Amino acid sequence: MKNYFLFLTICIFFSCDDEKSTSVDEPDYSDITFIKYFSSYTNCGFKLDVKQTNDLGYILAGCKNDSAMLIKIDPFGEIMWEKTYDLLDYWGDKTVIQTSDSGYLFATWTGLLKTNSNGDKEWIKKGIEGNQNKYPYYEDVIEHSNGFYYAVGGPVTPSGSGSSNVGQAVIVKVNSSGSVLKTKFHGGQCEDDLFRSVIESNDNKLIMVGEKGHGNQSFPCSFDFRYYKDIYIVKTNLNGAALWQKTHGNEYLEKGTDIVAKEGGGYIIAGEKCDHGYNISSCDNRAKIILLEIDEDGNSNQETILNNLYFFEAGSPISISNTSNGGYVFVSKPKNNGYTWFYKWGQNENSIDLKLENAGYGGESIEMSNDGGFIIGTSGSTIIKTDQELNF
Repeated sequence: MKNYFLFLTICIFFSCDDEKSTSVDEPDYSDITFIKYFSSYTNCGFKLDVKQTNDLGYILAGCKNDSAMLIKIDPFGEIMWEKTYDLLDYWGDKTVIQTSDSGYLFATWTGLLKTNSNGDKEWIKKGIEGNQNKYPYYEDVIEHSNGFYYAVGGPVTPSGSGSSNVGQAVIVKVNSSGSVLKTKFHGGQCEDDLFRSVIESNDNKLIMVGEKGHGNQSFPCSFDFRYYKDIYIVKTNLNGAALWQKTHGNEYLEKGTDIVAKEGGGYIIAGEKCDHGYNISSCDNRAKIILLEIDEDGNSNQETILNNLYFFEAGSPISISNTSNGGYVFVSKPKNNGYTWFYKWGQNENSIDLKLENAGYGGESIEMSNDGGFIIGTSGSTIIKTDQELNF
């Protein structure tokens, strides 16, 4: 009996010791900050979109040698792989998301690209409406909780519109195999209506924000169409059919660029505004950021105006994200006192208004990371990882 208990004691001792020796501490990726430069990889466009991935690294969307490009980096910003694809891309906005199968979906002005988790191409969908030569000018893409992908952009001239001058905003529903299930157009009869951003709404439908032309004084559509627009907000069902649509603006220029949901309902839209008084060249000095709060029906509740926005005729990049404390943060490009603008606000936030010279050449995208910090893509092929207070 004594020998039995001795044997049992020895087994327990070595079993516990073995368990201790084989346990591995999980790596701590919290509060990592960095700034990384990718200009040697992205030799066209110099705009980068970036999203965090399931392994706590990041996926970057850019272009190289006039082709779509993806770069996978680890949590510290070091390159794991870089690949280019047979999808034309040498300018304009682009976006990438990680899909529920751990692959990636890239959207740009010429079409869509789907890869697996290693960046190997699964399919490419060029053009729109079955016409590879008609560009969709995609600005954003999401995977909805229903498992389908929704890409938005424009302007696109719908088939059968009767006029080559009509350019409408577009939303396209795509399944996981790359088959286009629905294509819907929204907007008016002018030539430059488009969606800039799409999110899943609080009731699991779709809500988009962008811009819609409204003409110039007695002219229903303006020759200087980029200077006569309203913020355009459209809520649709899951096949892209409008449930309601609203515009916000005056007789001059307002554009919506991005949208996020608010805690407790409603949304915040980030956009740009220029009250040029019919002197369109004055937008260089009059451009401002507008932060517009809307309710679930698209009605305006409150707006905040911020001076000092750098003006681009085609649209000034402004990207907005929620914060871990229920606040909001945007990145953009200021006219003065720096190249990239960081702005954070909210009831439970430390308000921050930074315009920095050492942070790329204008914010293009921002997303809250797993640790409550932010991952930011900029013009100038620069990626920035910050902590919660935007330090890096």
